[in-house]
Amino acid sequence: MQRGYLTLLAVYAPEEWNTEKIEEFYETLQDQIDKISKNDYIVVARDYNARVGNIPIDGILGTNGEITTKNNGHKLKEFASVNGLQITNIFFRHKEIHKMMWSAQGYRFIINYILTNKKLSPLVSDTKVFRGYDVTTDHCLLISKIRLPQK
Repeated sequence: MQRGYLTLLAVYAPEEWNTEKIEEFYETLQDQIDKISKNDYIVVARDYNARVGNIPIDGILGTNGEITTKNNGHKLKEFASVNGLQITNIFFRHKEIHKMMWSAQGYRFIINYILTNKKLSPLVSDTKVFRGYDVTTDHCLLISKIRLPQK
């Protein structure tokens, strides 16, 4: 097995209402994904401003998300499916406090995700929200535990 590099992309997607910028975002992201070697371990993470729901898609989406799906969520699921990326935080069962990373007006949502390619997905042992740092943001830290192969 060729090892390849670990390629990490950090993203910030436009908000739900901005459909023109959302299309541009996914086109740009696809261009970047297409430039990455298929031998690499790939992580595409951060704020997608998307709510993907909890209806499973084999190898792409698990059942441990929130109930709600929005338009950005459909776009993210389509992008993940086309590129063989797993939305890791929806595969692991956690208490609500360890799933919801964004809050506003008393509501909490899952809008940040860590996506990995099929080469890296089996090496992810957990993804969850970590509520330990006091930072000036309305988002909580989302972490993944990944065991990379040794030389």
